[in-house]
Amino acid sequence: MTCLSCGLLHKIREFLLTQSSGKNDIPDDKYAESLGAQDSRSPNTIENNRLPTSVPPLLTPSPPFIDVALPRVRRDHQLALAYQGWTPITYDEPSDRLESSAAALLQAGKAFFDQSASYKHVFKTQLGSEEGWSCVEGEKEFLTLRTLDGTPRELRDPAAAFWAEAGGLLNQQLGRIAESLGLPAEKLTMFSEPCKDLGPGKTSTMLRLFKYEGPEGGRPLIVSEPHEDLGLLSLVVGDSPGLEVWSLQHQQWLPIERSYTRPAATLLIGCQLEIFSNHTYRAGGHRVCTYPSPHYNSTLGGSDTPPVTEFELQQKFMGGCRYSIVFVLRAHSSVPINSHELTTHITGPFSNPIQEITAGELLADIQKAHFNVNTKFQERDEQKRHLAKKNGTKV
Repeated sequence: MTCLSCGLLHKIREFLLTQSSGKNDIPDDKYAESLGAQDSRSPNTIENNRLPTSVPPLLTPSPPFIDVALPRVRRDHQLALAYQGWTPITYDEPSDRLESSAAALLQAGKAFFDQSASYKHVFKTQLGSEEGWSCVEGEKEFLTLRTLDGTPRELRDPAAAFWAEAGGLLNQQLGRIAESLGLPAEKLTMFSEPCKDLGPGKTSTMLRLFKYEGPEGGRPLIVSEPHEDLGLLSLVVGDSPGLEVWSLQHQQWLPIERSYTRPAATLLIGCQLEIFSNHTYRAGGHRVCTYPSPHYNSTLGGSDTPPVTEFELQQKFMGGCRYSIVFVLRAHSSVPINSHELTTHITGPFSNPIQEITAGELLADIQKAHFNVNTKFQERDEQKRHLAKKNGTKV
């Protein structure tokens, strides 16, 4: 049985763009840099903070998606998720349990990262970035939670509360996405239902708390290289702007969190969902940066850092470490995949049918096609060289 790996997805996208526009609109080097290896610790440019709400014809599939309302997503933002792989998640007013649980978990996470290295080392595991505490000097430290028993005691209540909110929301999103493809909701939620809550049993889904290093001097710093998440959906919440998404429409990095005028989260499509939808939904390319303090804008002339917004000035948003939460919903590993059951007139037939494989086996295939942005630099570079040799490309 042949299974499409995400290593092929970039070529597929380039082919589709070429067929739609008559030429390849994505320069090979720029596109490879955006979603592949990048050695620079400092971004060349950070573009404006305008959030696109329209989609050019060349990104529009035929036949179109079924119009389905997505929970917590503004109608004028839904196109971004369908065609770009990312969209803002808005909080309900005046109170929102997703927002309040995220705030509580961010606060608890900061307290955890303030603990001594010896205390945090207790939570280091043999699974590296897949579970427990990890540290990449000069870039970030993070804690990956997979089970309630493996969660530090002081984080159990806030982590369980946020997991329940995020897991419930992303399970709903997955059902609506299935309906937009002409599928019953359960054809996709069967992969996410077992992962909705943080409990004693381990699933493929994970909750990560990050502390990213602040910028050096007056330039922004890339603290997570360009990549796509490997699962179904990811939810990102930060205490300061830093997440940047790749805009297929504008061919540039978009500092999406800097477009928010009030607290919000960001939803990303992952590689598993791109494959399950027969590449109808695109995995959202993204990276993470930390930005310098606002006073650097005048010295840089605005070329490297967008103007500071009033919302950012009201918050203590720039010039230091970034703390964030990333909830990564992955398909439950034991659930079997049958692409025949995922095929509709919208997805079209799968050129490489998927059958007799579990979601866990598919995830392992996807992982083999990517380097790990959360491992140490030396190991990361070795993975890049291995993939470049395998694919016949340059690092």
